[in-house]
Amino acid sequence: MNTMFLNPDTWDLVVDVDGNIAMASDSYAIAQDVASACRLWKGEARYDTTRGMPYEQSILGQMPPMSMLNRWFENEAETVPEVGSVLPVLYLDRQHSTLAGQLQITRDNGEEISISVV
Repeated sequence: MNTMFLNPDTWDLVVDVDGNIAMASDSYAIAQDVASACRLWKGEARYDTTRGMPYEQSILGQMPPMSMLNRWFENEAETVPEVGSVLPVLYLDRQHSTLAGQLQITRDNGEEISISVV
């Protein structure tokens, strides 16, 4: 699986040494696509407005149960091809009002990938 490489700090496209759009592949591409899926706001995807996290509707300024947050992250991550299962390990940092943790991804081929949620 290949996807356009996004700069991890700016989430913007990057060019390679030849001036072409840089590509990510294999496990990195899947991790990046899962991160992109979990960053998608519900209704933001032009051709499938049912996809995305309900940030505006149910997350920001609210206190949804952790089980619900885990399920939303899991559902979005599992929309990525080659993702077999996802185990969200999330916690609320009440001192900083942030959600943090990891998504532990198991690919269809059994390979395990972990990505940070911040």
